[in-house]
Amino acid sequence: MKRTWFSLLAVLVFALTLAVPALAAVTNWELNVHNNTEGNVKINLNGPKDYVFTVGPGKFTKTVQEGTYDYTYKACGEEFTGAITVEDDLQWLVIEKCPPPDEFAKFVVYSHLGEALTVQLVGPQSYDLSVSLGTNRFPALQTGFYTYTYTACDGTQAGQIRIEKNGTSQLTLYSCEFVSLHPSLVLAQAPSNLRIGSHYGFPVRISLFGPINYSFVVDLGLNRFNVWPGSYNYSYTAFGRTVSGSFTVPADGVSSFIISPLH
Repeated sequence: MKRTWFSLLAVLVFALTLAVPALAAVTNWELNVHNNTEGNVKINLNGPKDYVFTVGPGKFTKTVQEGTYDYTYKACGEEFTGAITVEDDLQWLVIEKCPPPDEFAKFVVYSHLGEALTVQLVGPQSYDLSVSLGTNRFPALQTGFYTYTYTACDGTQAGQIRIEKNGTSQLTLYSCEFVSLHPSLVLAQAPSNLRIGSHYGFPVRISLFGPINYSFVVDLGLNRFNVWPGSYNYSYTAFGRTVSGSFTVPADGVSSFIISPLH
């Protein structure tokens, strides 16, 4: 009987000896967190092990167990969720900078055209402005650069305008007789379609610099925007690094490019 008990104890000790290395095989890595906001952000990680930590503005590292995590955090008045896999010391969790608050200003359209029409503005916001002969006042449009289009004088008229926060911005729609004498006042172009595909799992703010400067938030997948035709440079920041490039938007076609962490 004693010999049997000794045999069982030996088997148990051997099993525990095999289990100890397995328990000790947990790998930890440094997760890089870049908080681009101006305030503290509380981050929740749920995965092989749960973590809750708060980071201030700037770059930080947090030691976490290897594996895939679901994350949530609140920043800029919104809640963000996603998934992240930590398998080395190179993984970044980037909290984007809060966009500036929207500003609104007065806008006036002076129309010398006899018929009522609609002026379409495309920029930081999209507006369809109902306009008639005379002075048309719009008390609160978001500031920024816009392309405008309207149909008159047997065609589509287009141009660009900036609504500024100081004072009252204005647009004049000239009569067909005046335009025929001064055709350079009317641009024979209209906004073109730009498609930006994103492989990032979080929103990315991208800045365009060209005939008109734009700032867009690009989500995962295909994003469509209307921009003024011409050559542009673009720039955005993701995973702690800044990426830039260039492209051309044709006046009579569609332009597209992809942003990806693999580029």
